[in-house]
Amino acid sequence: MGKNSLLKSTSKAKKKSTAKKKAASKAKAAPKAKATPKVKASPKVKASPNAKALPKAKKAPAAKTTMKKVSVKDLIMKKFDVWKPETLYTVSPDKIDSKDFIAPPFFSGSEEENRRIKELLLKKFDLAEIKAAAEKPAEPEVSVSYDPPDSGDTITDDPMEKAMKYLAAAFAVLIALVIGSSMINKNKFYIHATDGALEIWQGRFAPMGEACLISLPGVQPPEKIKDIYSESEAFPLIFNYYVEKADTLLTVPGLPDFEGIKTYLNKALAYATTPAANEAVFSRLNNIELMILLYKADVSASKPTLSDLNQAKGYLSEAAKLDIEDLKVNLIHQKMDAVDQQIAALKAKKTAKKSPAKPSK
Repeated sequence: MGKNSLLKSTSKAKKKSTAKKKAASKAKAAPKAKATPKVKASPKVKASPNAKALPKAKKAPAAKTTMKKVSVKDLIMKKFDVWKPETLYTVSPDKIDSKDFIAPPFFSGSEEENRRIKELLLKKFDLAEIKAAAEKPAEPEVSVSYDPPDSGDTITDDPMEKAMKYLAAAFAVLIALVIGSSMINKNKFYIHATDGALEIWQGRFAPMGEACLISLPGVQPPEKIKDIYSESEAFPLIFNYYVEKADTLLTVPGLPDFEGIKTYLNKALAYATTPAANEAVFSRLNNIELMILLYKADVSASKPTLSDLNQAKGYLSEAAKLDIEDLKVNLIHQKMDAVDQQIAALKAKKTAKKSPAKPSK
């Protein structure tokens, strides 16, 4: 409040000083020259050539007015009163037209529709009830009807949703067709004889295409040539090839290459298509394992040490666990009895050496 009163007082003082300065400047200013009366124009007279032109009347010099410069601060602080007219303008109503005036209807339509809309516009709402309704959780109204639906009621599906379902079903069918055709193509085999070798090709896991599965040198093609072979027709060729390679190693002079024989037999086992072929391969593997263990047991039993004899007995115990014929099992037990006798005899010799000799009578 003090600041506003100070500003008002300063503005009033400035107004008084400016008014005084303006009055002094008006007093000093010279009075304006009086205007000369207008002279009526005389009738035109032809000028003689010897006549001289009259000099024109000189105009009185205008009085110069000096305006004092107003600062920006004075302009900003200056106040202007709001102008108000002495009498406000009013329009006098037309009494003749206002008698017969009828307002047009707010809505155009039937009377019932106009009444319904009017009731909606004039309807009052309670803010407390609206707030309370908003705070309560919305519970969907569920109506249970036990009457069968009318035949005329039909539920229309969304066309976009229906199209997506058809697209998903078509995609699933396409995937199934691709997988099925890939499985069929993978079960197809092709045989080609090239440069003394028999090549067996197998279809890829794809709707089309094939790849070389194996090349068998020295193998003759089957008597009946076909465009496409099945697994049961192609795999026996590979199986017999590896079995024959294992038999070839058994005919080599000297100690047989048991590890090489086992390698070929294990490869042949991967292409066995019948239970008889599996049994034949397992029987050969067991016989080879039996031969290796018996050979190791004989070498260990030939050494006159207790540790070697125990090692030979361990080899024979492993051989007895193999799936072999009963005759071979009896042979293993006989060898074990012989080794036990050697062990007992060796222990007796050791105990005899340790005991002192009896004196003769």
